[in-house]
Amino acid sequence: MNLYIDDDSNTILSPMITLQKNIFEETNISAVYLVDIQSCASVDVVSTASPSRGYEEIRHGISLGASHRRRLTTIGLGYSHSTEHDYTSHGINASYSQELFQRNFTIALNLAHRWDEIGRVKDKHFSQDLEGLSTSLSLTQLLSRRMLFQFTYFFEYLNGYQASPYRMVPVYRMVPFVDFSVPETHPERRLRNSFTGRLKESLTDLWFAEQSFRFYFDSWGLTGETLLLQIYRELDSKFTFRLRYRLHLQEAADFYKEHYQNLREFISRDRELGTLRAHLAGPQVEYQWEGFWIFSEAAFDVKIEYFFIDYDDYALLESKEGLLIGFGLRLIQ
Repeated sequence: MNLYIDDDSNTILSPMITLQKNIFEETNISAVYLVDIQSCASVDVVSTASPSRGYEEIRHGISLGASHRRRLTTIGLGYSHSTEHDYTSHGINASYSQELFQRNFTIALNLAHRWDEIGRVKDKHFSQDLEGLSTSLSLTQLLSRRMLFQFTYFFEYLNGYQASPYRMVPVYRMVPFVDFSVPETHPERRLRNSFTGRLKESLTDLWFAEQSFRFYFDSWGLTGETLLLQIYRELDSKFTFRLRYRLHLQEAADFYKEHYQNLREFISRDRELGTLRAHLAGPQVEYQWEGFWIFSEAAFDVKIEYFFIDYDDYALLESKEGLLIGFGLRLIQ
């Protein structure tokens, strides 16, 4: 269960259940069911999409997967589907991993294909499509008994409708006077790339650390860097404590502007395409024990994280802050 709350009148409750079963000694199947219950009255929604009260919606998602391991090779297949009142998505994925050099080096490849259908509430004539192809390649090297390094490259090609069907963009000849508003328009094609380096190490028998750096760029001109620092501490044989900090810096897409003074081919009011700085930090505690009811093992975790996002070029909202609260229960039979 995860709860998202911010000071821009957004609340998202996300319960999720995952079931996994080993049907043979080396074959595993899994099923995931997720619900996003969202209430949104943020400043951009209220000002353009639903002036009276914002909106509420529920998204349902399912994922089915299977994996088979043969000695040092693992292959997997999966299908995902999600639906809400104005959006439907289907996706398939395949994965392959191979351990080499006495299991000191691992190569993993993932491929995915998705098909989305976008609609608009109370407009049966509005229908748009979005198709995506993505792949990722991961290389993991054991550097020592206490340290490993992982490099991951991710690529995604998107083709289709990528704007919001509800968001209107004001055009000003003289700020702050709005002359007229037009529907948001984004390019139909987008190439997304990211490179991530991750280092995990055992500092002592009780302290563990993880650091990663991710560089992102796409064909829209948007770039971003993300730094993640995590430290773990085993309090005893049952309790594990984790502290995480993440910093994300982003430069705006080429066509994004805080104010437009004339019409353009591409025009946007999506603040997530602008320049921003985001911080996230908080603790997580996990408790594990053996023998619970009919289960051989059980684990419970809880986390609370604070985030702050500073928007450099979004006229309606300079910044927002909020909390991510989550807890989970894992049962093994």
